[in-house]
Amino acid sequence: MFILIALFSLLLNWNHFLPSEIIQGAAYLVRFVSYALVFFLTLDVVKDKDTFSKFYNFAIWTGLLFAFLGFLQLVFIPSFEFMAKYGWDPHLNRLLSTFFDPNYAGGFLVLVCSLVLGRMLFTDNKAEKGLWFYAFLFLTLAIILTYSRSAYLAFAIMVLVIGILRSWRLLLFGVLALVVAFFAFPRMQERILGAFSLDTTAKMRLENYKEAQEIIEDNWLIGVGYNNLRAVREAYGQVLDVKSHAAGGFDSTFLTILATTGVFGLLVYLWLCFRILKETFKQFWDKKSSPVLRGLGLGIFAGFLGLIAHSQFVNSLLYPHIMLYLWFMLGLFYAGKRVFEKNLF
Repeated sequence: MFILIALFSLLLNWNHFLPSEIIQGAAYLVRFVSYALVFFLTLDVVKDKDTFSKFYNFAIWTGLLFAFLGFLQLVFIPSFEFMAKYGWDPHLNRLLSTFFDPNYAGGFLVLVCSLVLGRMLFTDNKAEKGLWFYAFLFLTLAIILTYSRSAYLAFAIMVLVIGILRSWRLLLFGVLALVVAFFAFPRMQERILGAFSLDTTAKMRLENYKEAQEIIEDNWLIGVGYNNLRAVREAYGQVLDVKSHAAGGFDSTFLTILATTGVFGLLVYLWLCFRILKETFKQFWDKKSSPVLRGLGLGIFAGFLGLIAHSQFVNSLLYPHIMLYLWFMLGLFYAGKRVFEKNLF
């Protein structure tokens, strides 16, 4: 439904753009469709427990490798100022890993961290539980070193949800870890307090929301077409740097969806998010279900809730690498229902 509305909004705006701009906008939709197809690809490939286990482990170890590469980048390339001429932000002493951006890296790490906790809390094997606990600590440190406030918020929501639903000890530990980190990392204090005092970054984000509002007010019904935002923002005088990697969206996934597909596109997209949360929570809550599926359901549920909050400050739900990973995990989740419960849906 969302893809059809996105295509419809693109076609209705056909006469408002140059052919090259339409092709560029359509490429965003092709990318969205191709990544969404990963869901069905995973569903088709995973047909037994061994394949499910391999893919599940692969997904988590990919996240851990990503964090490890982030630590290497922090040691050997602490300054990203030399990449500013290529359209990247000149981050200094922040964990970026291979995303080249601490905010997106932080959101991805929170999702992986949630999956790790789901594994840890639903295994009776003490050695495995210990392994996932250390993986959780490793990922938590990586998230802290992104110095991303949106990642901190996503992490807090994720730990709060899992703590309330499954483990009060984890909740206490998470609160304690955040308090210790707040006092142990002065820059973390600076970043968090800066959000309340509206530092430069916070003011820039508010300005970005105002730019989104300007376009949405003029195109609220069907949007400007998915995704013609770069051309539209240039027409509105909002994009000054043509090399910017952020010109194709706003600092909020929901605002980006509303601006490009209109109110109908946003409603359907919200319905899609609701279905993801409903199905994963239902699986976790089913005490007759397989423990591995309950853990995966809880991990996706809490991680996705954190990502939704995260996506209101960074366009993370439409960020290619996060979107690809999320569709993969959802495909694995439904494949697991078929493998473990013979649920052919």
